[in-house]
Parts: sequence; C-alpha cells; structure tokens
Amino acid sequence: MKILWFPRLQFDIDKLHITTWREMCRELEQMGCEIRIAIAGKDSNNIFGRDYIRIFLIKKKYLRILSFWIFGFIKFIYAYFVFKPDIVILNIFSTWFSLPFVIISQRKPLFIVDNRTRYYNQTLNKSSMRDRVMKFYTKLSYWYSRHFLNGMTVITKHFKNQICKSFKFDSSQIGIWSSGVNTEQFFPERYTDENKPSFLKGKFVLMQHGEMSHNRGLFETIEAVSMIDKEDIILVLIGDGKAKDDIRKQIKKRGLDRRIYIFPPVHHSEISAYISYANCAVMAYPDIEYWNNNNPIKLLEYLAMGKVVICTDMWTFRDVAGNRKCVYFIKNNDPETIANAIIHCYENRKCLNEWGRRGLEAIKERYTWNKQAKNLLDFIKQLRIRNI
Repeated sequence: MKILWFPRLQFDIDKLHITTWREMCRELEQMGCEIRIAIAGKDSNNIFGRDYIRIFLIKKKYLRILSFWIFGFIKFIYAYFVFKPDIVILNIFSTWFSLPFVIISQRKPLFIVDNRTRYYNQTLNKSSMRDRVMKFYTKLSYWYSRHFLNGMTVITKHFKNQICKSFKFDSSQIGIWSSGVNTEQFFPERYTDENKPSFLKGKFVLMQHGEMSHNRGLFETIEAVSMIDKEDIILVLIGDGKAKDDIRKQIKKRGLDRRIYIFPPVHHSEISAYISYANCAVMAYPDIEYWNNNNPIKLLEYLAMGKVVICTDMWTFRDVAGNRKCVYFIKNNDPETIANAIIHCYENRKCLNEWGRRGLEAIKERYTWNKQAKNLLDFIKQLRIRNI
C-alpha cells in the first residue's frame, strides 16, 4: 500500500510534535506500507531522521501559510503523479491539494483528512479575529471533506463525537488513531538511580517536559511548589516555548532557584533517560476543551516509564488511565490542589513504583505506536470496503 502524506508539519515550529509522524511512518513501513511524507522547511538538526519531501517555506507573517499552499501544492502534484499513491492523507490546511483530482481524475486513491487539533478558540468571550477566520475556514474544509473526500481521522473519541455532532459527519467516516509511545525506547528497566545527576540524588523529583506555554498548568505548579515547605521536593522542567521567560521570572520572584530547574530541549531519543530521574510527573493542565480533544504524548511516555502522573480529572486523562493508580487525579489545577497532590505522592513515595507499573499495562494495551498504525490501517480497510 502506497501512502502519500501531506500534513502541515514545519521543522521550525513543530519540532516538539514531529515524533508522531516519524513513529507512524516507521510502524506503517514495518507493516509493508510505502510512505512519502512532506514537511515544510529543512531538517537541520536531523529531528525527523528519515527521507521526506521538502516544502520551501517563507518564514514571514501571512507568507508562511501562502508559501505552504503554493509550494506544497506544486510538490503534491509532482509526488502524486510520480509516486501513484493508493492512499492520500492530508491536513485541513492541505485539503485543497486534492481538488483537481477529486474533480477530474479517473484514478482516485482514497483521500483522508487527518485532523489532530482544533485551530480556533471555542470560548466566545475570548475569540479573536483569527479565531473567527479559522472557525469559518474549518467549517469550509470540513464541508468539503464530508462531501468530496473519503474520510477523516482524529486523535480522540471525544473529538470525533464533537465533529460528528457539530459538522454532521457520519460516524463511519471518521476513524481514530491516537498518540503512542515506543516501548523499546521508553523502557524503565534501562535506568537506575545511578543515572541521576548528583544534584538530584536523594531528592523527590517532579517533572514536566515539552512545550512551555501558558495553558499547561506550569505557573500553577510552580506556585504549588512554593507552598510546600520541603527542600527535598524538586521540580524539573525540560523544553522551550513562549512562556519560558515568564516561568524564569516567576521562579526567581518566589526564590525557587534551588528547587526548580529548567533544562533545555533534548532530542527525543534522550528524553526517556531524563524521565528516569523523576519520582513522579505533573500535568496539572486546565480543564478546557483543547485538552479534552487531545492525547498528550508526554502522558504516555511517563506511564511507559512507570511514573505516576498528577493530572487534572478530565476526559482525555481518564480515557488513558481509567481508575488505575498510575494517575493521581486532581479536581482542578489550583495551586493548593496541586500542592496537596504532590504531598500525597511524597508521603506515599514507597508505593510509587508499584502504582507506576499499572501505567505500563495501560500503554501496552492501547497506546504503542504499533497499535496506532493498526488503527489507521483498519480504518483505511473499512473505507476501501465502503467505496468498492
């Protein structure tokens, strides 16, 4: 099976999210598929680690999306005729690349739109002009996909239900493949306490890695740490993002320089070693629709490494962990609530390894990349039968 994949991935701004497509390509190829995937920009740091179709990008406001559409469409046309795919997977920004083939082509592969997130804010009192434009654009692209393409894939059942309800999709038109984790890479037995840096030894280490933004509970977690009068409780943050400078300021303001450490981003192949330093992880995300539609990879990586995770009690986290003790659910992400959860885990630190093993069970059941690739292929098979 030949798959031509045109997501709107960009090396400069999607470097923290590109793991999904690298791992899915690897798994699909191991299952006998042949993949051609396009990414905008140049892989200067070998983030993707494999061949790809390069789309030239102008990194200026408004010209970024315009250059993606122009140069991406040219590359798509060329790849389509040379590669002759059986399946084409697009993103809502590249959906329109299919237009000439849907209208005039006699040989039609299956066209699927993969939609991993919502591109506009649903909160009416906070919506901007960009939100309104993106909401209109989303409606237009969904209408086109529903009437002219073969199907859509999304990341969670919650997101699927929303799309079916709001945009009148038939449930059979939408498949689900989620985030995943490579259990050969994220394997807790590979590491011991001897791997820990000396300044973390003997400490109770909390961790969160990935993008540093204002909607991931980071500021609330920092305030929670400041409320706990235990010098051996340490928070490690790994990554980069728009909120990094504000985070540094808050750490300095609260005098937490010796209790909260910020590590720079590391290559994905190294992150499992860093996770091994942690006693437990903190993902005190706000209970907003964006996260309920999502399935954060870092959650799966923590669980695969046998780490208990402090999480806000919302759909996306419940769907992964159920009632397993590997996740300690908090009712909200207020700093006092987070602080109480941290103290609970600290006081039960001798139980954390046993609780964490339940998380590895959850990952092996549903959240390996192999299982996500099978979910995608099963949906493709279903569409093929439907379109015979």
